[in-house]
Amino acid sequence: MQVNKKAVNDGLDILVRYMAPYVSKVLRSYDRDQWWNNVLYVVRFPDQLPQSGTFEELAGSLDAACCFTLIIRRWQDVFKHNLDYNCRTWVNELVGVRNAASHTGYQDMEQPYAERGLDTMALFCKYINPKGAAEIRKIYKEVRARADKPTVTYAGAAQPKTASARGPLTKGSLLQKVGTDAVQKTTLTRKVTYGGKTEIYPVYKVKLDELYYNDQNDRIATWISRYEAENGADSLSSLDTEGFNEIIEGFIIDSNSDAISKTKKNIELVGQREPGVTLADGRIVDGNRRFTCLRKIQEETDEPIYFETVLMDVDINEDKKQIKLLELAIQHGEEKKVDYDLIDYAIGTYRDIELTGLLTAEEYAASANESVAEVKKRISVAKMVTEFLEYIHLPEQYYVAREYQVYSLFQEMMAPLKQLSEEDQERLKTVVFNNAMMKALPDQRKFIRDIKGMVKNGTYKDYFDDQAILAEELSEEYDQVEVHSRFDVDQFAEENASITEEMQTSLENALQHTRAEVLKARPSANVRKCTGLLQEIDDRVIAKMEDKEKEKLRKELDDLTAAISNLTEALDD
Repeated sequence: MQVNKKAVNDGLDILVRYMAPYVSKVLRSYDRDQWWNNVLYVVRFPDQLPQSGTFEELAGSLDAACCFTLIIRRWQDVFKHNLDYNCRTWVNELVGVRNAASHTGYQDMEQPYAERGLDTMALFCKYINPKGAAEIRKIYKEVRARADKPTVTYAGAAQPKTASARGPLTKGSLLQKVGTDAVQKTTLTRKVTYGGKTEIYPVYKVKLDELYYNDQNDRIATWISRYEAENGADSLSSLDTEGFNEIIEGFIIDSNSDAISKTKKNIELVGQREPGVTLADGRIVDGNRRFTCLRKIQEETDEPIYFETVLMDVDINEDKKQIKLLELAIQHGEEKKVDYDLIDYAIGTYRDIELTGLLTAEEYAASANESVAEVKKRISVAKMVTEFLEYIHLPEQYYVAREYQVYSLFQEMMAPLKQLSEEDQERLKTVVFNNAMMKALPDQRKFIRDIKGMVKNGTYKDYFDDQAILAEELSEEYDQVEVHSRFDVDQFAEENASITEEMQTSLENALQHTRAEVLKARPSANVRKCTGLLQEIDDRVIAKMEDKEKEKLRKELDDLTAAISNLTEALDD
C-alpha cells in the first residue's frame, strides 16, 4: 500500500487549491489582459490547458507542475517581488517531490522523504494561505504518527568517504561547513566517476564567496598565460580569492560572451539545472560557466545566491591525475560539452601528456571518449603551435596563437608535411610561419589548399626557393626587434608591409607556374589513362561479340588511330 505517496499527493492537492488562484492573481496583476497568453507560452504542455475561459476556469485548470513552472520561470520579473527568497528554494524542491509522488511504480515513498515533502509544502503554503498550510500540516502529523521509529529530516544521499591520497581534509573543508549559512545540503544527487569508481554524491548549495575558479582548467590556462605575460609571473597568485575570481571571470566572459548571456538568462528563468563538481577547498572542477552566470546574477540582487554542486574531498596536488581524468570525462566524455577554443584544447592535451607526463595518450583518450589517434594528432598540432611561438620570439604565450587563429592552418599543414623530405618539411614550416606572422594569408584555407596542390604536383621547390630569399631578408630585420607581445609582432608586420606583398606575389607567381605545368602535363596524363584503359580490355571478349558490335568497335579504334596520328604530327612539328 502506497500510504506515504497518497499522503503526499493529498498534500499537493491542498497546495494546488490555494496555489493556483494565488499564482493566477499575481500574474494577472502584472500581465493584465495578456496573463493567460503568457501562461500558455511558459508552461511545458500548453495544449493540455484551455485556450480561453473565465478567470476561475483558467485558474482552476492549473495543476502543481504548471504552478511550479510559472513560479520558477517568472521568478525574476514577478514572484521575487511577492514571495520570500526561500520560496524559490522550496518550489525547486517540490518539483522533485511532485515527480516522485506521481511516479507509477509500485514502491511507496520513503517515510523521511514523504515527511520532508509535506513539511516543505506547509512552509511554502504559509506564504500563500495559512489556512492551507494548516491543512497540509495535519497530513504531515498523520504521516509522522505512522512511523515505526523516530523520524529524521531527509538529508539525501550520504557523502562518500574521501578517496584522496592525502586522507581527509580537516582544515578549510567546505564539508565542515555543512548545515551553516555557507553550505547547505539538498535532496539532489549526482553520479560522479572518480578513480574508476562511480558513486552517488549529495548536492550542496554553496555561497558564491566560498568558491573559486580552477586555474588548472585548459580553457582558462592560456588566458592566465596572457595575464601573467602582461602583469608579471606572480601577478595572479598574489591576489586574494575575490580578486582572482574577478580576473578569471573576465577571461570566461571574453572567451564566449554569447554563451554566457544565454546561460545566464536560462538560470534566471529556471534556476541552475545541472549541479557542478567542486573540491572540498572550493575549487570548481566542473561548472565555471554556471558559476560565472550566478556571480553576474548576484551583482543584480541583494539576495544570497548559491551554487549547487557536489563536494569531493580530494586534493589538487595529491590527486592531480585523477582530478584531470575526472575533468576530461565531464567536459569531453560524459556530456560532450566541448566548446573550447581548439588551441586551448590542444595545448592542454600537449601539456598533460608530453610536458608533465601526467597522463598517457591512452588514459587521456579513454577519459575524453576519443581515439588515441585523435589525441596524437592534436598533440602534433600543439607542437607546431609551440614551434610557431618560439619562431616569433614569444615562447609559451599560447594566447597569441589563439589570437592568430592558426589551429586549422597547422592542422591542415600536417598532410603535405608527411609527403616531404625532412629538409623540405623545415622549409614549409618557415614558409607558413612567416606568412602567418606577416598576415600574408587573407584566406588560410585557400593558402594551405594551394600548398597541398603544389606539393601534389611537385611544383613547390621554386616557390620554396623564392620564399627562402624573403625569409632571410625578414629574419635579418626581425632579429633587430625586441619582441615582448603580439603588439610588437603586428607592428613589425605593418612596418614591413612590402615583404608581405612580395610573399603574396611569390605565391601568385608559383600558382601560375603550377597551372602552366599542369596544363603541359595533362596530355601525357590523358594518354596514360587511355593506355591503361586499353590494356584492361580482355581480347577474349572480342571473340564473343556480334558482327554489329565488332563493326562499332572497329570504327572507334579508327577514330582513336586518327587522334594518335594527329598528336604524333604535332610532336614532330
